[in-house]
Amino acid sequence: MALNEDRIGPLIGGKGEVKKEIEAKLKVKLKVDSKLGEVEIIPKEGATLSELMKAKNVVMAINYGFNPEYALKLIEDDIFLDVIDLSEYAKSRNDLIRIKGRIIGERGKFWKLLEEMTGVNLTVYDKYVAVIGDYEAVRVAREALMMIIEGRQHRTVINYLKREVGELKRRRLELWERRPFGP
Repeated sequence: MALNEDRIGPLIGGKGEVKKEIEAKLKVKLKVDSKLGEVEIIPKEGATLSELMKAKNVVMAINYGFNPEYALKLIEDDIFLDVIDLSEYAKSRNDLIRIKGRIIGERGKFWKLLEEMTGVNLTVYDKYVAVIGDYEAVRVAREALMMIIEGRQHRTVINYLKREVGELKRRRLELWERRPFGP
């Protein structure tokens, strides 16, 4: 798997601690060639397909600009990575810059608001916007991002987020209330 040159350091971590943590938690060996910008994920004995896919997702998330702390959340079964290639929606380099600016917002305001409201982690890196979170939160964040990419006003998107996040909280509360108590 190809890595961006500036993401090799975060993947390895100081004294190799990020690489070691991925390897230990997911029963894999990461073979990093920093000269070629390549990483190979090699399964250790007993590694499952699920662990291999999680290792790939963690490496991909770091490559898309996530802090390793956030990328490592992908080890959990109910946490997902979603990536939008902004170049598919931008007509030019200036359009790409404009779309990224709208996603970030003035002084990062929209980015922070989206993360706070949905509970996801977001990164805007190169020509990508990537999201890490539980399935429902990622779904809502993706829809909000698509609205921004399509040029909807921030106020409209924020109103959408308020409705959807409120509905999500209501459904989660219902599930919690219905869960069985006792042994």
